Amino acid sequence: MPLRIKEIAKIKGITIGEIADRMDIKRESLSRAINGKPNLETLEKIASALNVELWELFTDSTSKDELTALINHKGEFYKANTLEELEKIVKKIKGNE
Repeated sequence: MPLRIKEIAKIKGITIGEIADRMDIKRESLSRAINGKPNLETLEKIASALNVELWELFTDSTSKDELTALINHKGEFYKANTLEELEKIVKKIKGNE
């Protein structure tokens, strides 16, 4: 599931440039983060700039029946969209302890 940053920004009438300004970073840096794999700290800053909860960046507004799990374990950020993915992540985390 892709991040909803652009969708939320559009709904709120905010440009990516304005989000970058609120985060005190360059627009290009924000675009790279959005299109890459942003870390938890960056996602928290984006959520704050958009005035939304972190989980809202991941929620698909068209499907309320799906699972979205966000896990931060020892600084590593994981996302699961199904129970099977969540179980794999839990096994991986347990195996690394």
